[in-house]
Amino acid sequence: MSAKPSIEQPALAIRSHLNAKHILLDYLYMVVVSVLIALFLSVVDVSKPFLPSLVMSLSFGTSMCTLVLTLFWLFNPDVNKARPMVLILVASVVGGMIIGSQVGPFILRRFFSVVIGTGGGHLLQMVVLAVGFGGTATYFFYSKERIKIVSEAAEKERSNRLASEKAAIEANLRLLQAQIEPHFLFNTLSNVVSLIDTEPAKGKSMLMDLIRYLRTSLSRTLPDTTTLGQEMETITAYLNIQKIRLGDRLAFTLEVPETLAQHPFPPMLLQPLVENAVKHGLEPRIEGGGITITAAEKGESLRIEVADTGLGFSSFDASGVGIANVRQRINLIYGEKGRLLFEENNPAGVRAIMEVPKGDVQSHHSR
Repeated sequence: MSAKPSIEQPALAIRSHLNAKHILLDYLYMVVVSVLIALFLSVVDVSKPFLPSLVMSLSFGTSMCTLVLTLFWLFNPDVNKARPMVLILVASVVGGMIIGSQVGPFILRRFFSVVIGTGGGHLLQMVVLAVGFGGTATYFFYSKERIKIVSEAAEKERSNRLASEKAAIEANLRLLQAQIEPHFLFNTLSNVVSLIDTEPAKGKSMLMDLIRYLRTSLSRTLPDTTTLGQEMETITAYLNIQKIRLGDRLAFTLEVPETLAQHPFPPMLLQPLVENAVKHGLEPRIEGGGITITAAEKGESLRIEVADTGLGFSSFDASGVGIANVRQRINLIYGEKGRLLFEENNPAGVRAIMEVPKGDVQSHHSR
């Protein structure tokens, strides 16, 4: 019987997270806790002066904090593994208690001319102080460091995930361009060649629209975002080419307010919907039909419709590569905030409706 594979958590070692800023903050926290403990002892027993309590608290705290940082640096434990962490913390408490019980009285005697008695009561008080401080400080230190390291690891994982999603979006875009453009390019060039002898004016017009289409397409290959106006320019060039090829069987209208023309918009996100309407809606229909593209604001969303008067759902390719790619890119860029749906367009054809947030494109594509 094969053993069940185990899923191990990634090692979150402490050493890589120790730097000057973190160490200074740890010592600052230690000083604050020491002052609070000294104040507490002075309030509980007014016969105990504040100064000796403060010096002893700082002695124990400094010793334990230094031992913790040193042992963490030397052994570099994984915060997900309890045993090495507990051993280091216990060793730091015991060692810090021993060192602090020697350093504190020496400082009081040498610099403040204060002598702490060596009787059993005084020794017991120092031990209790050391254990109380050590337990509080080390638990605080361990909890803070573990939370900090785990949070940093989670943030790094989130950054990696966002980078992977961004790479997937770009890869899908390149794939979509590779699938669409060669087919469209060769068909258009074939039409231009056939029109040169018979209808040179139309051939020239188609060639000019092809140049316009290629110029706008190539100019936006590198940027992560284009604008809705630039996307509409490319679609206009594409539809002009199709109109020359289909003649009176194709009519189109674009209704995009000037206020939305400069709105950020992902490239090649809308065009597959237009191509799908031409290829599967209008071209197979003997009498052809029309395409209307509209854009409008809907609350915090941008609503874009591509409506055709073609054959309708009977020939609609909802599972095609272009539509599937558009759905995937909307999901990767906007998550649940974006959607794509299709409705019957009365009296004939299909209406593709895309709704995306107005302000999310730039944040998702920022480098």
